[in-house]
Amino acid sequence: MQFNVVTLFPEFFTSPLEASLLGKAVRSELISVRFYNPRDFTPYKHRKVDDTPYGGGAGMVLMVEPIALAVEAIRAGNPESRVILLSTRGRLFDAALAREYTTKYKSLTLICGHYEGVDERVAEHVADESLRIGNFVLSGGEIAALTVIDALARRQPGFMGNPESLAQESFDTANQFEYPQYTRPADWRGYKVPKVLLSGNHAQIAEWRAHESNKFSDSEQEPHS
Repeated sequence: MQFNVVTLFPEFFTSPLEASLLGKAVRSELISVRFYNPRDFTPYKHRKVDDTPYGGGAGMVLMVEPIALAVEAIRAGNPESRVILLSTRGRLFDAALAREYTTKYKSLTLICGHYEGVDERVAEHVADESLRIGNFVLSGGEIAALTVIDALARRQPGFMGNPESLAQESFDTANQFEYPQYTRPADWRGYKVPKVLLSGNHAQIAEWRAHESNKFSDSEQEPHS
């Protein structure tokens, strides 16, 4: 899967895209990530990409033209790429959407907002849609873009060492949490692993895991991370 990231800070992604499974996916070309800095496309002097908002207000707003030119450069070589603006006003990105994107798209273009925001014409006329990763505000869209990249990359065949890991994840089914996991030692400071997991009875283990998953699903209490 190919990701094109429109960002003022491509260096933000350096470490995450070199580490762990995500780094391995990049090195093995399971995914590719390319960066497009709006400053390289702006027609304005001094590589200007932002300006004060019409109507007044705090902060600076990213201008539409540098972003539009960057996206047009991407689409010139990859017209099928789905263009997404990371925005607090976008649709919530969740597991169901991750599955949908994995099936429908081979290329995504992710626009990272920054400063006070992005000219609304980017959402209206440049991007195909807007997404958010939660009901909170970040200092920039880079963290959100990286979240989307990781969530989709790990669904690519060959990303996970054990493909069955995807089938047992939290949220794989709507409102479904993954069951609790334990490993050695069986007794840690008096806190013991549930006996059923040590029994070797796979039917009982499967029943216990289903019960624990449903318990979290039916409870208002969030499970421990």
